[in-house]
Amino acid sequence: MKQKSHIRPIVYVMISVFLIIGYAYLTSSLTINGASLLKKATWDVHFENVQVADGSVTGAQVIQEPTIDDNETSVSFHVNLKLPGEFYEFTIDAVNAGTIDAMIDTYTDLELTEDQQKYLETSITYEDGEEVLEHQQLLAGDTAVYKVRVAYKLDLEAEDLPDNPEQLDLNFSVDFIQRDESLAIRRRGENNLYNVLKNSVNDGLALRYTGAHQDSMNSSSSNKDIYYWYAKSTSTLNTVKEKSNVIFADHCWQMYRTTDTGGVKLLYNGEADNGKCLSTRGTHVGYSGSTTQTLSTTYYYGTSYIYDNSNNVFLLDGTITTGTINIGNYTCKSTNIDGTCSTLYLVDSLSSGTSYYVFILKGDSHYSQFGTLQYNVNYRSPSYVGYMYGDVYNSSYVNTPKSQTFTKTKETLINNSFFGNDYWYANSIDYGNITPNRYTLIDAYQVNDSNDYPNLVGAYTFTSSNINFMARTAYYIVGVSGSKMYYLILNDGKLLSDYEPIVLGENIIENGNGTYTLQNTNSISLIDWFSNNENYSNKYICDNYSFTCEHPRYITSNNEYSYTYMDATEKILIAKERNGLVLSSTLLVRSASIATSPSDYDEYKYTCNSTGNVCTESTLRLITSFNASGYSYVENRYFGSSVEWDGVNYTLKNTIDIENYNNSENLSSHHYFCISPGTKVCQTVAYFYLYRNSSEMHYIPLNNGITSGSKALDDMLKKNTNSSVIKKGIEAWYKRYMEL
Repeated sequence: MKQKSHIRPIVYVMISVFLIIGYAYLTSSLTINGASLLKKATWDVHFENVQVADGSVTGAQVIQEPTIDDNETSVSFHVNLKLPGEFYEFTIDAVNAGTIDAMIDTYTDLELTEDQQKYLETSITYEDGEEVLEHQQLLAGDTAVYKVRVAYKLDLEAEDLPDNPEQLDLNFSVDFIQRDESLAIRRRGENNLYNVLKNSVNDGLALRYTGAHQDSMNSSSSNKDIYYWYAKSTSTLNTVKEKSNVIFADHCWQMYRTTDTGGVKLLYNGEADNGKCLSTRGTHVGYSGSTTQTLSTTYYYGTSYIYDNSNNVFLLDGTITTGTINIGNYTCKSTNIDGTCSTLYLVDSLSSGTSYYVFILKGDSHYSQFGTLQYNVNYRSPSYVGYMYGDVYNSSYVNTPKSQTFTKTKETLINNSFFGNDYWYANSIDYGNITPNRYTLIDAYQVNDSNDYPNLVGAYTFTSSNINFMARTAYYIVGVSGSKMYYLILNDGKLLSDYEPIVLGENIIENGNGTYTLQNTNSISLIDWFSNNENYSNKYICDNYSFTCEHPRYITSNNEYSYTYMDATEKILIAKERNGLVLSSTLLVRSASIATSPSDYDEYKYTCNSTGNVCTESTLRLITSFNASGYSYVENRYFGSSVEWDGVNYTLKNTIDIENYNNSENLSSHHYFCISPGTKVCQTVAYFYLYRNSSEMHYIPLNNGITSGSKALDDMLKKNTNSSVIKKGIEAWYKRYMEL
């Protein structure tokens, strides 16, 4: 086992007027007392594994490196320290290789006189800086790592140095005895959070991480093992939860793993109640997000606040003022200096006018809900990914290609409602003969129960329980589904014959007089439609239920009670070729024809989205595909490899055009475009940085002479001039609870 012992440094310091020469001669002997044999038990506490720290003096200044004696119970070394700031440091392992648990009985530390403390620093601690304490235990099989350090101080004054060379004898000793359970206060390191996790490996509560890791930007600092909690059962989980609780500054924290720099990762876990972090904790003050609020100079503002737990209200505290809206202050939005509120506002920054960005504080946040404050309210700029960030360039995107959907309208043929068990029905109906301007049921009847509902198809009803009821509106039942009836509404004296039959055609022809006639027709009833509607899609129908009309419709989709249609007479000019903005090899085709057989038109690539063959720069479109709903297209857009700015406008340079919308090789070198289609000169130019799924071109706008996408990225990602929302919230919380 390793022990610490007596360290005897001798320091000589020589002083002249302008030159300071000093050297140190340090001898250290560490002695561990004790050797016993009890039955098969053995006592073996010894030294091994000396490691000199980086930065220690080397070469001729090291007269003797730390040397362990033959008994492995003492170590000595000799060094010269010549300049302020020089030091010599090493670690050495104290190993309990016996079978008897040991603990520290007594120890003596390095002692310097008041004058010696002015120019010399010495210390012996554990490797992680933990203090050596009496009754710390070193169990059989365990190792303690001691760190020995001697150093000249840096900021020395002449009067701090000794007048004459002197020899220092410094002693440190630690004596181990057999562990006494009544006295052993802790396993070494249990008052260090890193070692709480490390030592829990032996208890089966934690594991050592074996993968690659580096918590520090300096790889040489990431040299310690990582340990993390690991619960194997419910009972173990409860033990882990209890053991991982840390209370600091009267707040709860949960440690979940160590770091390879010797630290511990902690999660904030709310306020403690009576010094405990139990699951029975109630609600506490917490941030409830960020928003904008209209504030007034007549409100009172405080530099701090008090939360009244009994009444669950906030009161302003600290310096309280009115007449000015102070950033960083709190307000209840009250004109009463003693006013209270259940929602408190922390003023963050000015939005515009009298509108301010504020953090909302409420007293009903549960401890498990902490950490829900937004990282940033905004998200449209790459800037906002930063905890601190630079200039904001709000990103946007254009769809490429876009979709042109032919105009569609929904027509409801049949309505629905639930049956009533006392409604009256009839198989025929009269209008105006029995009662003027009223519908009357002929030979009305009722049904016994819901089992008779299907038999009511083709019947009339007023949905009334009065047999003598007459009305201006009646219902004709065309279908039944469970307890729901589907019906046609009859009003204004119209009868079923005004709505039936429904005439459907396979095509239409123009009559030359502004009318169209359905071809290859089929006449059906509303009852047929309800029962067999799946057969009637992609048909033509007149708006007046006849064979001929001025505005025939093309049915694009339907169900048992309605259909969606497009104007069957709408036409569009499409072309196979173009010469600049002039289309050639054109076809004037009905939109309904495209919807019926979209693949028939795959050879046509251009359109002005009209019936004309001469486009403008902004109306020219490159068609990428046709479909039953319309077509997909790319806007006429130019892309530049660079831009020039004349003080007002940007001009795209070395442009490629619409035909390159999916040419990744060309687009990889042409990132600039004007947001308005068909333009090469614009006041704001777009720099696209992502072409996602060949359908979304994401860009940031450049203004005010910025001509480089890389310059914009530097402005956003390398300038740390703005604080994120969560940073402001954390700082406000820290100032409130953590600052002393």
